[in-house]
Amino acid sequence: MSFKERFIERLNKQLPGESAHIPLLPAGRKVSSEVREHAIKPIVSAVALHICIEETNDISIIFIERAEYEGTHSGQIAFPGGKREANDIDLLYTARRESEEELGIPITEGTMIGKLTPVYIPVSNYDVYPYVILHDTFPVLKPDLREVKSIIITSLLDFTKMDAIHYKKMSILKDKPLANVPGFYIEDKWLWGASALIVNELAVVYRKVAN
Repeated sequence: MSFKERFIERLNKQLPGESAHIPLLPAGRKVSSEVREHAIKPIVSAVALHICIEETNDISIIFIERAEYEGTHSGQIAFPGGKREANDIDLLYTARRESEEELGIPITEGTMIGKLTPVYIPVSNYDVYPYVILHDTFPVLKPDLREVKSIIITSLLDFTKMDAIHYKKMSILKDKPLANVPGFYIEDKWLWGASALIVNELAVVYRKVAN
């Protein structure tokens, strides 16, 4: 069985789940399943992890740097995605539609090979469902500059290193003091929050296959 086949098989077995989220949670933050119980009408949304599995068994993955806007997630490093619209047939369609709108990736492009554990974001009341979409090669990306400041393609291996998680002093909420928040550096970009939780679960899956 090839690495690609083993990776897809492992992705569809029991996931690491929220145990993979815990190292990336800010101090005092509970796991999504606990916080979600108290959520009032959460906004159901979906994101797409677009990946390529290289011949070297490395995995390339696409992130976006969100444009600056008046909102909680302004300027953050994230996956393409957004809230489910009334006409979306399911959440996979939501993830694919948002990928087309934000990056120009056709809705039919790539194969959905698995789902990751949902993440609830208290500060914005978003309930995020992640889908992993595999490409033989990435299509030409055409960012919507109103929503996407830049595109980042990096290696999943960068998130599997023993020293991959860093801490940065930042304020999550305007009325809260600075705290040491866990996250990842992608060169000079800072990845934290829901996207960091999601990619760490994928990295844990990768390590289980590679080891």
